[in-house]
Amino acid sequence: MRRGVVLLMAVGWLQAGCYNYTPVRRSGLVPSTYVAITLTQDGSEQLAPYLGPSVVVVRGRFLSATERGLVVSALAVETRRGDNLEWKGESVLIPTAFVRSLEERHAAKGKTAMLAGASLFCFFASYAAFGSGAQATTPGGGGSGASPQ
Repeated sequence: MRRGVVLLMAVGWLQAGCYNYTPVRRSGLVPSTYVAITLTQDGSEQLAPYLGPSVVVVRGRFLSATERGLVVSALAVETRRGDNLEWKGESVLIPTAFVRSLEERHAAKGKTAMLAGASLFCFFASYAAFGSGAQATTPGGGGSGASPQ
């Protein structure tokens, strides 16, 4: 049981690393694109009442661009200390003046292939070590007698 939990945590951690972020222009954004918006120092301070203290990166789905800024459905924020805090998709307006950089998330083909290969290796190694876990024979009699009470 403990080994399964550790393996599940490792796979989750590796899967989180299967993405790359590349810079994107505001004009190149398509709604529902997963983005990471890095805030300026002033933006972090001014948006603290809404996002929380010391937030430097807002991650989520791009909703729209207005003359006032970018509207995203926030799914996570990252603080200066490196803490990642989960959000539930609340809409947040980030004024353009507070955007230091804008990046789009893409699947990392190399990392994904490496994760798939490692997963297959672990599956076959576990199968070789423990077998299928199913028994081919039925223990005891045929079960035609009366059951004990």
